[in-house]
Amino acid sequence: MSNFKWFYIQFQMNRFNYLIFLFVIFFLSCQNSSNQFADLVIKNAKVHTISWDDPSTDGTPAQNAPLKDGRYISDASAIVVSNGIISEVIKDEEVSKYCGPNTRIIDAKGNYVLPGLIESHGHLNEIREKKEAINLKGLSGTKIIDLIVEKAKSKPKGEWIIASGWDEATFANSYPDLNELSSKTLDNPVVLIGLRGFGVMGNALAFRLAGITPSSIPPSGGEVLLDENQQLKFVLLNQAKRLLLEKIPQNSVSQQVRIMNYGFDELLKLGFTTTHHLGVDKLNMDAYQYLNQRDSLPMRVHAFVAARKYNLELVNEWLEKGPTKDDNSFLQVKGFKGYYDGSLGSRGAKFLESYSDKERHTGVGGIEYGFDENLIKKALDKNFQLAIHAIGDKANRDVLDIYDNYFINNPKSKNLRHRIEHVQVVHPDDFSRFAELNITASMEPAHAVEDMPWAIDRVGLERAKGAYAWRTLRENKAKIIFNSDFTGSDPSFFYGFFCAITKQKKDGNIYYPEQKLTPEETLRAYTIWGAYASHQEKLTGSIEKGKWADFTIVDVDVLNANPNAILNGKILKTIVNGEVKYDGGLLD
Repeated sequence: MSNFKWFYIQFQMNRFNYLIFLFVIFFLSCQNSSNQFADLVIKNAKVHTISWDDPSTDGTPAQNAPLKDGRYISDASAIVVSNGIISEVIKDEEVSKYCGPNTRIIDAKGNYVLPGLIESHGHLNEIREKKEAINLKGLSGTKIIDLIVEKAKSKPKGEWIIASGWDEATFANSYPDLNELSSKTLDNPVVLIGLRGFGVMGNALAFRLAGITPSSIPPSGGEVLLDENQQLKFVLLNQAKRLLLEKIPQNSVSQQVRIMNYGFDELLKLGFTTTHHLGVDKLNMDAYQYLNQRDSLPMRVHAFVAARKYNLELVNEWLEKGPTKDDNSFLQVKGFKGYYDGSLGSRGAKFLESYSDKERHTGVGGIEYGFDENLIKKALDKNFQLAIHAIGDKANRDVLDIYDNYFINNPKSKNLRHRIEHVQVVHPDDFSRFAELNITASMEPAHAVEDMPWAIDRVGLERAKGAYAWRTLRENKAKIIFNSDFTGSDPSFFYGFFCAITKQKKDGNIYYPEQKLTPEETLRAYTIWGAYASHQEKLTGSIEKGKWADFTIVDVDVLNANPNAILNGKILKTIVNGEVKYDGGLLD
C-alpha cells in the first residue's frame, strides 16, 4: 500500500471518530440542558431560609443573620426543586433557565416562604375524634348536662355518646352533678373526655358497662373519685381513665385511616409539613403503617410509641424491631413516649412541695402514676429516643435523674437527644441540667398563657417564676422546640407564635414577659430546632440546597410584623416533598 493511500485511510478514520466525539458532546449537552429543568420553581418570594447561625441565648441575632436597619430581610427570592429536593436557592433573575414545559411555577407575589413547619407534639387522631364528639369546651356543669340530655334524645338506644373539651382545671374543685346526668340518660352510655386528656367523666350506665364500682382498683397513678358516702362520683382521673376509655367500641383500621386523613388535612391547612405523634397506640400505628405502605402519607410522621402497660403488644413489637433506619421514609418510629406525672390543672403534676392551693398534696408521679422505669430502660437499651412527659418540678428533676443515671453506663445514649415533654415548672437548680444532659425541652407556647391565672393559684408566685421559662432555659443553653399538644390547645402556628413572642393572652393580660422569645427563636423552635431534635437538621428545617423541599408560604412576615398581625396571619400553601399538599387558592 502506498504511503498516500495509508494516510488517506487514517484521515478518514480520524474524521469519523471526531464526528462521533462531536455527536457525543452534543448529546450530553442536550441531556444536561434538559435535566436542568425543574419540577417546581417558586419565584417572586420573600424567602426566610433560616440557614444562618443560631442567635445567642439572650436572643441577639448572629453576626451572619440577614439584617438591615434592625429588620430581617429575605435572603432569597426563588427556590428550585427537583425530585423533592431543593436544587437551588437563588434570585428571581436566575430562574428562567430552570423553567421547562413541565415545570410548575408558583408566583409567590411577594409573600413569605418559610421552611416547612414542624408540629413536634400532638395527637393526630384526636382532631377528627373530637370533631365528631360533642364539644363541651367552655360550658358550665349545668350546660354540659343539658347538652348531653338533648343529644341523647336523637340517639338510638345503646349507642355510646362521646363528648370532649371540659377543662380539668376549671372543674378540679367542683364537678358536674353526674347523678343527675345518669338519671336523664338511662338508655345511652355517656363518656365525657377532658380537654387535656387527664380526666374522664361519664354516666352510671357507662360505668356499669365498664365494670367500674366504688371498690374498683385503678391502674397506678389513677384515681376513681368517690363522694362522702363512698359512692361513685363518675369521675376518673389520670390513669384511671383507661377503665372507661378501653370499653368504648374500637374503630376498624379503615375507620382509623379516615380519622387520620382528616387530621392530616387539618394540619396541612395550618402549614405543617411534619408532625410528631406522642403516645401512639396499636390502632393508630396500624393506620400509619397502612398509609405508609401505600405511599399515601401526605406529610412526614414521627410516631412515638406509648410506653404504657395497655400498649404492651405494640411496645414489644417495636422493642424487637428497633428504630426505623430509612430517614427518607415518611413514617419514622424512633421514639417512645413516657408518662411521669399528671396535669397541673387537676393537681396531678408532681411537685417537691405541696400545692399552694391544696396543703399536704404534692401530686402524683413515678411508679404511683404508672411510670414503668424498666420498660423505659428497655427502650433506651434499644437506642430509641425517649420523650417523657413531666410537668411538676419534682417530675422534671426525677426524669433528669433517670437520664443522668442511665448515661453513666451508657454515655452514647446522650447523643440521641432525648426529650422532656411540657417542662412546665422547673426548680432553679435544674435549668442547667437540660443542656448538660443534651435534653430537648419540648414546650407549648399556648399553655403558658392559657394556664394563667389558675397556674399561679396552683404553685404560688415564687414557683411560677420557674414555669414556662423559655428564656431561662435558653440562657442555660437548652434546646427548645415548640408545639401545641393538640388538641389540648389550638394548633395554629400563628397563635403559638403570638403566645411565644408576647406571653400574652388574647384578652390582653400578660404573664412573665421576661420569659418570652424573639421572633427568630420562635421560628427556629417550629423549624430547624424541631429538625435537630429528630436528628434531621441536615435534611430539613431550613431552606438550603440538598434539603427536602418542604415549605410553608404565609402572608405575614413573622420575623418583623407586629404580634397582632402575626396572630391574624394566613397559610397560603403547604408544600411537602416538592408537592403542594394544601392550596389556599390565593397564588398561581
